[in-house]
Amino acid sequence: MDYKNLKDEIFTYFYTKGAPILEDIKKKNITVNLKTKAMQSSIDVLKTEIGYELRRKYALSIEDVAKFYMLVQYCYTVFSLEMRQQLWPYEYMSFSRRNGELWERFCKAAWDYTTMPNLKRIEAPHFSQVQNAFTSSINNIISNADEKANVINITNTIFNLVGDINMIEDEMFKIGSNNYIIDFKSGFGSNEKGNTLRLLAVGQAYKHWDPKVTLLFLVRQEENNNYLEKIKRSNLWEVHCGDSTYRKIDELTGSGISDIRENAIDFENDLSPQFWQYLTQNNLTHYLKW
Repeated sequence: MDYKNLKDEIFTYFYTKGAPILEDIKKKNITVNLKTKAMQSSIDVLKTEIGYELRRKYALSIEDVAKFYMLVQYCYTVFSLEMRQQLWPYEYMSFSRRNGELWERFCKAAWDYTTMPNLKRIEAPHFSQVQNAFTSSINNIISNADEKANVINITNTIFNLVGDINMIEDEMFKIGSNNYIIDFKSGFGSNEKGNTLRLLAVGQAYKHWDPKVTLLFLVRQEENNNYLEKIKRSNLWEVHCGDSTYRKIDELTGSGISDIRENAIDFENDLSPQFWQYLTQNNLTHYLKW
């Protein structure tokens, strides 16, 4: 697959079709927030059109289909960032958040078009299934009826205090009979106590749902910190950062995301010089080290 020429073709389609839409939206007498949402909806439509038209144009092998759609997703990321910047210039928090969303979507394309025939996405279990697993364990361990009832009552009280844990994660799938749960994280900042506690709670819940489940925490950036180390030490989540994250995605999906990353991703040259300068001046380019 000729990434350079295909990337140029995708960008040409986006900018040719998207530029007039941007100009029309700029003229609308609506809030900048509504303008941004309108532009984003239009970009989403363009992405679908591009994928459909170029997929018909080129006879892609099964192995190339996933790479093609990840390339489309990357070009969509560049174009989406550019258009939003023209409507509503980014600041630190909005850029960090949006970059995280786009990076996660780029990674998830590997599952959308996986080459693994025995990989199937699954629905998240309800937390009640975890509670039932606890009750079942108690029934198997304790034979005395009164003791069993007391322990179950105490357990139910604890569950009521904890509340209903949301078991939905970024990717949930099976390979054969083995369950896999993935949490993506673009960057792990210094103030992540809440997210760390959530991950540990969800991890414990999943281990009670299926003791053999594989929990994967996939992080874009290479840097570690104390909260990330705490997740590693919990032995609940298998943690991968930077290069290791992409290798793990390829291992699971056979998508070739590492190849796209190495040979197609080039934010510095794919974004406009003006936008890249803006990101540099505002110390935001490190987010684009995909």
